[in-house]
Amino acid sequence: MKVGIKYCGGCNSRFERTTIAEKIKSDYKNFEISYAKENEEYDFIIVINGCHIACAGLHDLKSKKGFIIIRDDDYKNIRARIDKIL
Repeated sequence: MKVGIKYCGGCNSRFERTTIAEKIKSDYKNFEISYAKENEEYDFIIVINGCHIACAGLHDLKSKKGFIIIRDDDYKNIRARIDKIL
């Protein structure tokens, strides 16, 4: 499964976005995970935002199954949302 990762601007220094991405990569080793690129199609895209503003732009991102928008670091909830899209 081809999965894109998109990050917000990172203005919230208390929220470590890359830690979540590393957990996802570790737990879903069968996924082909890379930074989401414009005009490239993914099975789904995980958008990691550090706050409720959710500033990560989604324009020009293509996804077959949609987007998982993350605004907190509740990893149990994140896994449940990934498993639901599968």
